[in-house]
Amino acid sequence: MNKSFWSSFRFLVPATLLVVGLILNGYAIVKFLTKKPATVTPSPSVTPTVLVSPTPEKTISPSPTPPAIAPSIEQKSVLTLKKPKFGHFPYQEGDAQQMVIIGSYATGAEYQRFEKLAPEAALALMKMIYAARDEGVWIVPVSGFRTIADQKQLFQYQIQRQGSPEKAAKVSAPPGYSEHHTGFAIDLTDGNFPKKDITYEFAETKAFQWLIDNADKYGFELSFPENNPQGVSYEPWHWRFFKYDGFQ
Repeated sequence: MNKSFWSSFRFLVPATLLVVGLILNGYAIVKFLTKKPATVTPSPSVTPTVLVSPTPEKTISPSPTPPAIAPSIEQKSVLTLKKPKFGHFPYQEGDAQQMVIIGSYATGAEYQRFEKLAPEAALALMKMIYAARDEGVWIVPVSGFRTIADQKQLFQYQIQRQGSPEKAAKVSAPPGYSEHHTGFAIDLTDGNFPKKDITYEFAETKAFQWLIDNADKYGFELSFPENNPQGVSYEPWHWRFFKYDGFQ
């Protein structure tokens, strides 16, 4: 009996194990076939890091609207907008560096100075002087361009001589009000009669008469004739280049 039992037992154990294995394998197959696929959660997208900063776009600002320009008065020097002073009109000082030497003037051996004018007036004066010379007339320039500082000294001297600015202005313009500031005015004399320089006697010379007859051909005119509307004393020696548009 014992022998028959052990023989049966040895046969039963492997058979049992085989059945259990088949059952487990079948269960595993069923589980695998019925298992739902795992849901894959997508990882958030990652913005790549830019190592080189992109060039920023240029912003073009609109051009500002220019301010409205009020209509201005006629383009004139600030000085010419001033009122006359003692009958003299204001004139701006010309550029001394642009003036051209037209000759020299001397009183005796001790004193001599060079006279200058603006280039256009200087050229016209030279033509006039040489034209007069061809007719035996000797015209000499006495005083041309003057700075305002020069005119100030001259006017102070006349105040001392005449006794007041009003009286001084009859024979000399106040500083800032002289045609000589422009470089387009010149005092002239007769070289044959040096003692008549800047005197009323100059009106009696041949040079003065020649100027009366011919000066306008070269662009010059007498600035202060007798009974002139400005009320300035008669100056037969003072001539101006009337082609200069800065004169009144």
